[in-house]
Amino acid sequence: MMRLKRDTLKSNKPKNLDAREFVTSDAYHWPRMQMSVKLLIVAALLLPLGLYLIVNDLPDTSSQRAQIIFNGTPTIVGAMTLIYGCFGAVTAGAGMARKGAKAIDLIVKPSGITVRGGHKIPWDSIVSVTSIRFENDSKVQLLWDRADLHRSLNVYFDSALDIPSSKVKEGKSFVRVNLFRYPALEYANLYKVTLDQFERRGIPVDDQKKTVLT
Repeated sequence: MMRLKRDTLKSNKPKNLDAREFVTSDAYHWPRMQMSVKLLIVAALLLPLGLYLIVNDLPDTSSQRAQIIFNGTPTIVGAMTLIYGCFGAVTAGAGMARKGAKAIDLIVKPSGITVRGGHKIPWDSIVSVTSIRFENDSKVQLLWDRADLHRSLNVYFDSALDIPSSKVKEGKSFVRVNLFRYPALEYANLYKVTLDQFERRGIPVDDQKKTVLT
């Protein structure tokens, strides 16, 4: 089975060693788009081949098990790369389409934080924060880029605020701040500093881990 991984520390994204805010750009999503295109090319080669072998009952062997393995492998791999390739292309395209205020993920200011869409949340309206670290232990990591930050924040706030992207969990209003595609080498320190800003103001921060496939 294919194993498409990138090195943990290396990133071909533009370096922003003095990062002060989380504002996305096309360049942060381009590597995912490139990988998705490669997966779609693999799918275009393997999936038709596998289906052709199945339809024509090939190869002609005395062992049915061997035949299933032979024609099933390209079909399964082709289908998998097609699904991941489409998902990656759609999510990368959506990220690259974000401009202006929609490109903002998180900006920390003395008055509070600014989230996607330019919506502002004052410090005294923030009740608590959940910091989530995403991990992928799969043997086959088709879209996972280990050089990315893979973090998100659930910022719980006073329900009196009107933020269109907010959600409700256990009766509490919160906004999710996704920080997936940022290169970790440039943004890990900013993420730590951001968490420190919450804690300095007496806002409790809960750390969680989640396992994902993409």
